[in-house]
Amino acid sequence: MENGSGCLNGSGAADSAEKAQQQQQCPAVQLSERNREAVRVIGQYLRELGLARSAEALVLEAGCPLESGAAAQFRSSVLLGDWDGAEASLASLRRALWRESSWSEIAFRLAEQRYLELLESGAHIAALCVLRGKLTPLQLSPDRLHRLSGLIMCSGPEELRQLSGWSGAAGGTRQALLDSVEQFFPPSVMLPPKRLSVLLDQAVRAQVSRCRHHNTSLSPDQLTLLADHSCQAAASVPSVCSQVLDAHQDEVHVCQFSPNGRFLATGGRDCVAIVWLVEAAANPPGAPRVRHHLTLRIGEERGGVAWLAWSPDSRLLLACAAEEATEVIVWEAETGDCIKKLKHRDEDSLTTAAWLPDSNHFVVGGNRGHFYLCSVDVGFEKAWDFIRVVALATRREDDGGTAVLAADTFARIRRYRFDTMQDETLFREDGPVMSMSISQDETLLAVCVASAGVHLWDLRLRVCRRRLHGLTHGAYLLHASIGGPNQDFVASGSHDARVCVWHRGCQAGDGAQQHLLPDKLSGHGGLVSCVSWNPRHHGMLASASDDCTVRIWLPASLAAAAQAASADGTGPGGAGFSSNGCCSSTVSKHQPPPLL
Repeated sequence: MENGSGCLNGSGAADSAEKAQQQQQCPAVQLSERNREAVRVIGQYLRELGLARSAEALVLEAGCPLESGAAAQFRSSVLLGDWDGAEASLASLRRALWRESSWSEIAFRLAEQRYLELLESGAHIAALCVLRGKLTPLQLSPDRLHRLSGLIMCSGPEELRQLSGWSGAAGGTRQALLDSVEQFFPPSVMLPPKRLSVLLDQAVRAQVSRCRHHNTSLSPDQLTLLADHSCQAAASVPSVCSQVLDAHQDEVHVCQFSPNGRFLATGGRDCVAIVWLVEAAANPPGAPRVRHHLTLRIGEERGGVAWLAWSPDSRLLLACAAEEATEVIVWEAETGDCIKKLKHRDEDSLTTAAWLPDSNHFVVGGNRGHFYLCSVDVGFEKAWDFIRVVALATRREDDGGTAVLAADTFARIRRYRFDTMQDETLFREDGPVMSMSISQDETLLAVCVASAGVHLWDLRLRVCRRRLHGLTHGAYLLHASIGGPNQDFVASGSHDARVCVWHRGCQAGDGAQQHLLPDKLSGHGGLVSCVSWNPRHHGMLASASDDCTVRIWLPASLAAAAQAASADGTGPGGAGFSSNGCCSSTVSKHQPPPLL
């Protein structure tokens, strides 16, 4: 085919006379060092795509070889299986290595590939000669050498490939070998593998990290390269109140979506926990709505609902009452049946809880020094004394066990293992901890710190990744939540009656100072104490407020579609939702709720 400047890519291998003639027709242009590097990277990319003739034409016109002559010969010898030629080329490249000690490792990998290919072809005598004459003298890892020597007993190629994990000479192993040794050479000699792909991926990830409203599960390689990435807030981030749930008769202190996203539980000072059902409309697709499911009463003597926790299987709902309460209650969410009431000691104050992965065990605690492991089957099982707990979470450990993370009154986040009765301090906060919330993948912990904002901790590295400011503090508890398809967003309540939403991935760059501050959602008439992201509908956020309501927030595009669908009776709940976004099928705050 014809090149843009008149150079031709021949249909076959051009001889030296044709190449010389082409060089005269296409004189090399003067390129800066940056442009020469770009040509090399592009040429490598074309070659990786299988467009070898196009890569050759690019190099010919630019007068810029992709790599040195010795490196090109080394590459060619490896791909052709010319192992003697590869060893000779490696000898000429020895001085170009980053470290002289790397030569033995490269020589071992070449001999290893040669040995495996000989075994695959049935040339066991030649393979034994490579083992004794080339691999053993290098005196590298005895374990690797022992493993390779054992392969000579394989009965055939299939067993060889199965035991070695090697896909065979025809399985791309020669190219994989080249990719593995390129790291030992400076890029001026041999480019790192897939360099352009890496640069493109880095560029897209950098754009995503600066996208204030990025809320998509698409991977970087699914995003376009033709324009800078930018998500539209209207299509991705909760920004519009689609419903106001007004069934509570007093302040609402807590709201929690179930792990499967099907239920929303809310509770507060009116001593009831309300379970709402989340339904997604078929038209428009993905526009979720909420309707009342059932109301559960904990008893006025308990002073209200302090905390709600869903079991991992979304079947059970646990409620902790206010500070003076000594009892926790577990209900079956679908039917409202009371499964368990637990009370251990009269002096207990059990105000926070978290479930373990088996959906049977859970931990409860309070700030009077009582911290228990319980189960639905048995009740109270184990205790950790003198631990004043203000917030709890659980996460799976590498050994298969479960760690309990507890924030205490000394501003510490500590790790407890009830199976081994071991504990340790993970980190200490700058001030009193009000609450904490763990991400779905259990790698991030959002900690609300009095007068210090929300701190986002990496639990694997035990470092604070982000300090999120912009919310208004006061004397009352605030709860944060991590959400979005990639767990990229953090939301929190605020004393100024607004919901704060941050994108945790925003990096320094243009507008970096702006990214430190949250988007704020207005609508509540009182302190917003708790927020919760829906783990299934990633653009859905719930907020609970002292104005006695719970608000459901959606991206603007979904919210408009959902309200239009409910107005004409095609959405979930049909005419059960009023045109102002209020759920008219919920229990009104002006009449007592039905009790279960």
